[in-house]
Amino acid sequence: MTKGALILTAALAAMMLVSACGGTGARGEIPFPAGYAVMPGDRELWDSMSDAERRRALAFLSTGATLQSSTQPD
Repeated sequence: MTKGALILTAALAAMMLVSACGGTGARGEIPFPAGYAVMPGDRELWDSMSDAERRRALAFLSTGATLQSSTQPD
């Protein structure tokens, strides 16, 4: 497993753990984007994002990047 994949796996696991501990899910008002290729865990990741994070994710998706890559620092 590459370092990037390991980091993403750990980040997703942490978000799932926080969600299981009483997170409300679907925090933002921007709906899940249709028409883009998605990866396993993208729906859960989207549900954990604020609207600001979702806007950033949409910008990444529009350039062909992944939803998960939008969570990485610039």
